[in-house]
Amino acid sequence: MIKQPFRKLILFLVLLFLLFLIPTSRLRPTDGVTGLPAEGYRIKVPLTAYILEPLVGTSQYFWRFIDFRFQALSWLAWVILLYFFLGLRKKANIFQRIKGLFKVLISFVLVCFFIALTPLPKYSLQPESLEEILVDLHSHTTYSHEGIATPEQNIRWHLDHGFHAWAITDHPRTLKGAREAKEEAKEKYPQAVIITGQEVKCYKGKGGENFLLLGIDEVVDERKYGREIARITDFVHEKYKGAVIVPHWWRKRFHTLEELTNSGVDGFEIYTTCVLGPKESIREAIRDACRENNLIMLGASNWHGWGSASCIWTSIHIGDWPNLSREEKEEAILDALRHRKTNQFKVIVYDRIEPRNEVRYLFEPFVGAFYYFSGLDDFQLLSWIIWSIIFYSLLCLIKIKPVILNLMVIGMALLFFSRGMIFLSLWVRYLEYNEILLALGNILLFFGALLLIIGILPLVHKKLQVKSNK
Repeated sequence: MIKQPFRKLILFLVLLFLLFLIPTSRLRPTDGVTGLPAEGYRIKVPLTAYILEPLVGTSQYFWRFIDFRFQALSWLAWVILLYFFLGLRKKANIFQRIKGLFKVLISFVLVCFFIALTPLPKYSLQPESLEEILVDLHSHTTYSHEGIATPEQNIRWHLDHGFHAWAITDHPRTLKGAREAKEEAKEKYPQAVIITGQEVKCYKGKGGENFLLLGIDEVVDERKYGREIARITDFVHEKYKGAVIVPHWWRKRFHTLEELTNSGVDGFEIYTTCVLGPKESIREAIRDACRENNLIMLGASNWHGWGSASCIWTSIHIGDWPNLSREEKEEAILDALRHRKTNQFKVIVYDRIEPRNEVRYLFEPFVGAFYYFSGLDDFQLLSWIIWSIIFYSLLCLIKIKPVILNLMVIGMALLFFSRGMIFLSLWVRYLEYNEILLALGNILLFFGALLLIIGILPLVHKKLQVKSNK
């Protein structure tokens, strides 16, 4: 007879193992253009990622969302519904239910902060050939209005994910992030190849489309060109022999594909991390436009410092890459772009076949959990089993005194305070360019204060009770 305290744990482990046995596709490197397995590449998973799989894997799962807001709201709605459903079995007054709901909402916010801000072990992609190099031609630093990663953090993130070269494309109207990163690379990171770029917005009517200008050496003020992309494209091509790329076109679509291809752009993103992609019909239209006009297809991170995961790389075949100097490597990448050597480019996505539609997103917690757990490998499953036993023992078998829990909440509050102060100190340095650091720092300080109150009040209440009893 299984003892009562172990029944829930055994049930969870059995369910976990049954999901693992279901034959579903595992995450693997996939050609983003053809949808076929990408031969000649492998994903490298550090040992620490296996050890911390419940944290690393779930974070990776959330960062693979295509419609992040809708899928995250689906999770929140189902968590709240589950809370009220389980609460029906318990007799509680309205105050207790509101208090419980408040805890649920706070917990959800804390999970979101964890996913967005916690540095975790990183998966990286490794090509088998030394002449296949991995690039990311769309990333940001604290010099962008929504960036929270410094130029040096941008370098370390890209190296950790296996990138050989990348572009820093800050906005609005600055190249300081790329220039600072290049100086850092000369001193500390000789393997890093950084391309100077800029992200600009050109308007059509009331809406604007974003464009990446790569290989430039001066700030391009799009207002001087009437925000006409054709004029900007001509300038980048003629003066710098650079390239112009259309990022995440599917998000706004103010310009038609025909207008963009006629304007002289050199290529399109077809995948972007955190905005993994549009409906397949839209992506197919982009692919067709690129094929018909001999344009480059790219995958990019659009990394602003949020989250630690990456699941998209662009691979370029460049002969004799290991023996080139840093300047020659940068020039070789720009040459492949501006001459539109499409046969040298591949988009590699760490992905698997899953349904991606509104019905799936409506039931995201169930569908997403099914594909995540059924897609675990042996070591990831083992990590989940070990951590499940540890967590269950701590929660149910080892009696944790309330004072310990309160002290843990206070410790979490101090972490929020320290992270908030870090962002505020960065804001002082980058306030001319950055708009998010001040708001984020204040939000973290607010939640730190809230957690501090939640942690201290029970201790104060208990202390007063002890005094009154005396």
